[in-house]
Amino acid sequence: MSVPDLSPFHTEGRGTYPVAGRGRHRKGTDGTDGPDALPLPPAAARWLVLAAVLVCSACGLVYELALVALGGQLGPDPVTETSVVLSVMVFAMGLGALAAKPFGDRPAEAFAVVESALAVVGGTSVPVVYAGAHVFDMYRLTMLTVCVATGILVGAEIPLLMTLVQRIRRQEAGHAVADLFAADYVGALAGGLLFPFLLLPALGQVGTVALVGAVNALVGTFVVLWLFRADLDRRARTRMCLLVASALLVISCAAAFAPGPPDATREGEGPKCSSTCHTGA
Repeated sequence: MSVPDLSPFHTEGRGTYPVAGRGRHRKGTDGTDGPDALPLPPAAARWLVLAAVLVCSACGLVYELALVALGGQLGPDPVTETSVVLSVMVFAMGLGALAAKPFGDRPAEAFAVVESALAVVGGTSVPVVYAGAHVFDMYRLTMLTVCVATGILVGAEIPLLMTLVQRIRRQEAGHAVADLFAADYVGALAGGLLFPFLLLPALGQVGTVALVGAVNALVGTFVVLWLFRADLDRRARTRMCLLVASALLVISCAAAFAPGPPDATREGEGPKCSSTCHTGA
């Protein structure tokens, strides 16, 4: 009599979905195809990837909330700014999901690059937009550019993570989507609660996105360099280390030296753009 799988997520499926990735594969003890040289059993490896999904989702939502809060401070109408930021970012996420399709044959390296790039864009988003508004007098252009860049990188995460999950153990597409989106939504809840109640009061807007950006870069790179290191040669691993180090350096410099908005008051007051700030389309 076979022993049932006690994993909290579905780990097997009846479909014939191909396993993507460049790593070598072998027959597992359960008869399914699995990646060679994983440092953890498949169930634990899936837990680690889903935990990375949760953390990355929380980071992405913090970037989004930070831009919404900053737009409410700098723009003439908080409702308009919230609508613009949310709609542009969601649209850009769709573009990012499509843009990730060509990298399905090397998902580990692509995911590490996306996370480092997202860490830089999100971790410097507040000082960049603030400088665009008050130093270069281009608030609208800067805000839209940062929203599009952030949305594209956030949107590219799920397709790559889906491929990485299938690299660990093949399963039906519906089960994989359910697992990933469950972790994604739990992470969104965590990010949405941490931002106003813990991060923003303790660190301010610039410090919040800087810390979250650093976590984003480290988590994404750790998952790739440790769990999927068999998919990377020595040069690729060196590139990943240099990339995350560069991302952390840029985020640190932006947090230390770039201009940032003063904290809003409890009544929601904050700095507004001057009369010469280009907030129009």
